Amino acid sequence: MKAPPRSEVPNISPKQLPEADGFLFGFPARYGNMSAQFRAFLDATGSLWNKQALAGKPASFFFATASQGSGQEEVA
Repeated sequence: MKAPPRSEVPNISPKQLPEADGFLFGFPARYGNMSAQFRAFLDATGSLWNKQALAGKPASFFFATASQGSGQEEVA
C-alpha cells in the first residue's frame, strides 16, 4: 500500500484476465492471509466468475513468508 510502484513490473486489471491462457499468481503471506492488494484484485474478479469467463483456464498460486510459522499453513 505504501510501497512505490515498480515500472518494470507490468500491472494487469481483472478485465484483462479473460485474454490469458492461464494464470500463475504469487504473493506474500502476511499473518496467515494474502496481501490486501491481492485480496482486492481477487475481489474485483467477481463478475468474471459470475459469467464463467475464466472457466477451463489453468490456474495456480504460490506464496512466501519471511520465516517458518509465519502463517503459510493458513494461506495454503
